[in-house]
Amino acid sequence: MRQKTTMGVRPRWFFAIALFGILGAQLFAQQKGVFSLSDSVLLFLQPTSKVLLATGTNEAVLNLPMPPSPLSYPSLAPDGSRVAIGVVSNDASVPRRFTLGVLSVKHQEWKTYGDFEAIGVPAFSPDGARVAFAAEQGARKRAFLILDTSSGETTPVVPLGTVVERAGLGWSPDGRRLVVEMQKDDEPPVVAIFDFTTTQVNVIAKGVDPVWSPTGEWIAYSDESRQRCILVHPDGTGMKVVSNLSRKLLGYRLIFYGAVWSPDGSRLLLSEMKGEGPSLDVTLVDLRTGGITTKSRNGLGVFGWAREKR
Repeated sequence: MRQKTTMGVRPRWFFAIALFGILGAQLFAQQKGVFSLSDSVLLFLQPTSKVLLATGTNEAVLNLPMPPSPLSYPSLAPDGSRVAIGVVSNDASVPRRFTLGVLSVKHQEWKTYGDFEAIGVPAFSPDGARVAFAAEQGARKRAFLILDTSSGETTPVVPLGTVVERAGLGWSPDGRRLVVEMQKDDEPPVVAIFDFTTTQVNVIAKGVDPVWSPTGEWIAYSDESRQRCILVHPDGTGMKVVSNLSRKLLGYRLIFYGAVWSPDGSRLLLSEMKGEGPSLDVTLVDLRTGGITTKSRNGLGVFGWAREKR
């Protein structure tokens, strides 16, 4: 069963439609809304079947093997070596099927894994060897899977069967736990941690699109209204708001997707949708100073941040 919405939350398909309307006709070379940061690799998605990796010195445009799934956004491996995203299956004889695409940036080669009725947002493990994602298999059966990128085999994680496909998710730095968004029927979405060792699921907050910091200290997520970015420790303590879009005077804004952590865990990038879209602004939140600066206006959202290799 697909994600259901609750009062005050915009439907998931609304964000998908908005994304694919964002400056879709422009080439990356013409994108004033694409930016770079020193010593960093940033991942952007362009709706016309391309992803962009922007560094401090250049930009690389990467063609997707097929159009992206409307329920999936791209993910960047922590070392910047791979990109993963759900895409349309290339089997023309089977309509409306989806698969997980994984790109080797160095070799410019895509590999695809699995056959699904729907596929959500993937997340690389800290070592890049595994990819976690939610999907729908035959008869619209929801599943949560872990892909081993070396063997190509997927393993189901049964306790996470109610993870929301569209939602962000993240691994703990030691690769032993996952933070996910879960929702049952019409209940509000919650942020939960799954422990691979104990197989226990522990709910720590109400909200959407959780992502674990690279240092392990914090989990960033949005509240149900998508107007506040909140940090919380993995044990559910220390909750604090680091960005509140309801305080902005000019127009209604929403956090379009989950926060993107800097490699050192000291900063966040937030993609903000203005009004009904499709324009996105990207802001940088410095957790050390509390300062918030705008990095781009009316451009593409950011979906990954890795340290640039020299």
